[in-house]
Amino acid sequence: MGGWRAKMASGLVLMLGLVVFGNREARGVETSSLGLRVNAAGVLTRNGAPYRGIGVNYYDAFVRTLRNPQDNSYRVGFSKLGASKIPFVRFAAGGYTANDFQLYLTDKEAYFRLLDDVVQSAEKSNVGLIASLFWSVSAVSDAVNEPRERWGDAESKTRQFMRSYTRDVVSRYSGSPAIWGWEFSCELSLPVDLPNPPRNVGKVAARAMSFTTFRNAALDFAQVVRSIDSKRILLTGNSLPRVSAYNNAAGGGLRPDTEKQFATILLRDNPDPYSPICIHTSPASATRYFADRKVSYEELLQTCVSIGRSAGKPVYVEEFVPVPAEAGGRGSLNEREYFSRELAAIKASGAPLASVWVYDRKLLPDRSNLTFDNERSYMLQMIAESNRN
Repeated sequence: MGGWRAKMASGLVLMLGLVVFGNREARGVETSSLGLRVNAAGVLTRNGAPYRGIGVNYYDAFVRTLRNPQDNSYRVGFSKLGASKIPFVRFAAGGYTANDFQLYLTDKEAYFRLLDDVVQSAEKSNVGLIASLFWSVSAVSDAVNEPRERWGDAESKTRQFMRSYTRDVVSRYSGSPAIWGWEFSCELSLPVDLPNPPRNVGKVAARAMSFTTFRNAALDFAQVVRSIDSKRILLTGNSLPRVSAYNNAAGGGLRPDTEKQFATILLRDNPDPYSPICIHTSPASATRYFADRKVSYEELLQTCVSIGRSAGKPVYVEEFVPVPAEAGGRGSLNEREYFSRELAAIKASGAPLASVWVYDRKLLPDRSNLTFDNERSYMLQMIAESNRN
C-alpha cells in the first residue's frame, strides 16, 4: 500500500506540474502568441508577423544539471542572453547518455523539477527555446537496452520510450511562452545509409541506420507532438546532406552529388510536417559542393534557401561554427574577419533563423565556445546587433 500511495502522490505532483505549464488559459497566455510558426506561404512567423532572428546553441543548459543537480549556472547564462536581446537558444531537452535518462526512469518528479527550472529561467529572461528531445538517439537505445536499429520498429521499447517521453515533455511545456519549437534529434541524417557504418554505437551493437528507420521514427515523433501542439515549428535537427548522400543512397558510391541531387536529399531529410528545413554548415564545407557547379558559402546558403522556397519551407541554419577550422596559415582570416563574413552570408541568404555553435558549453571543452566573459564575447555582441537591425 505504501508504494501505491507513493506512486499516486508522485502522479499528483506531475499532474500539478502539467497544470502549471500546460494550461495556457490559466496562465493568461494567448494560444496564437506561442512559439514560431510557418504560415501557408512558407514564411516563418512569430505573433503572426514574419520573423528573422539569430540565436545560440546552449547545448548543455539542461544536461549539466542532470549530471549535477546543484548546477544551476544556466540561470545566469539565460539572464545574460536576455539582457543582450539574443532571442532564443537551441538546447538538448533530454539526456546525451543512457545514464542521463536514469532519473526520468526512476523519479520523474525529480527529473522534471530540473527541467522546469531551465524552462522557467528562460521565461524569466524572455529567451525562446528550441527543445531538442533526443539529441542522441543512442542514449535512448542504451537506456532500454536495445540496438539502435530498433528505432525503426514501432513496437520496440525504444519507440515506446520515445512516445512516452515526448508526450510527457510536450504536454508539460506546451503552455510555456518560452517554447518556440520542438526538435526530434541532432544530425541523425549523417549516419543514415553510410556504406561503411560504425559497428558499435553506444553500449549496444548497431547496424547501419537506414533512411526508412529515420523517417519512421521522425514521423512517429511528429505525430505525438502534433496530437498535443498543432502549431509550433517541428524540426528534424538534421545537418546539411553529405556531399555524396544521393549517390550513396542510390548505390552510386561516394561520387559528389549534383545540385539537383542535393536538392532531392535536402527535401527528403526534412519531410512534412517538418518545417523549417534544418542545416548545419560552415564556410569550410562549401568547397566540396556540387559535382556540376562549385559554390561559395554564400551561394550554398542561398541554394538551400531557394530549394526550401520551392517546397514552401524556410531554412534554419541551426549550427554555424564561429571560428575557422584551422587557425593561422597563409592567407587565412582571423576569427573576427571569419565570423563577420559568416554572419553577413547568413543574413544575405534570406534564411530567417540561425544559431551559433556554441554558447557557454560547460561539460566539455569546445574551441568554438562563446561566453560574455571570454575572448569571443564580441561575437555575441555582433549577434545582438544583427538582431537589433
